[in-house]
Amino acid sequence: MEAQQYEFDQSQNELILDLSNKMRFVSYFLIAGGVLSGIIGLLDLNAGVVIPAVVDILIGVWTLKAASSFKLIVDTQGNDIVNLMGALGELRKLYRLQYWLLIITLVFLAIALVIGIVAVIVASSR
Repeated sequence: MEAQQYEFDQSQNELILDLSNKMRFVSYFLIAGGVLSGIIGLLDLNAGVVIPAVVDILIGVWTLKAASSFKLIVDTQGNDIVNLMGALGELRKLYRLQYWLLIITLVFLAIALVIGIVAVIVASSR
């Protein structure tokens, strides 16, 4: 016996389509900004610009993939749940990247704080 696929109704499809369109718009700007920043960073040989540019491009690409999966929910029949799960998988990649970038940033901030405190203690003991 084949399981029935859930099909979103018209108002749900409108919400999903609006989300998809907004995500697509944002993704284009992230990708374009990342590419421009990356080019500028490469021309200046500045890794401090190139690394965030690559991150912006990755975020933009994963946002675009998720947007496309959300749009498939509206454009197709009988695959709403499969397409929704694909979109959620792309969003998980996006937020996993942001999660680890924040963890790494917090670790570096904690290290910088400890080094700063030690420097102040050493300087005041002289």
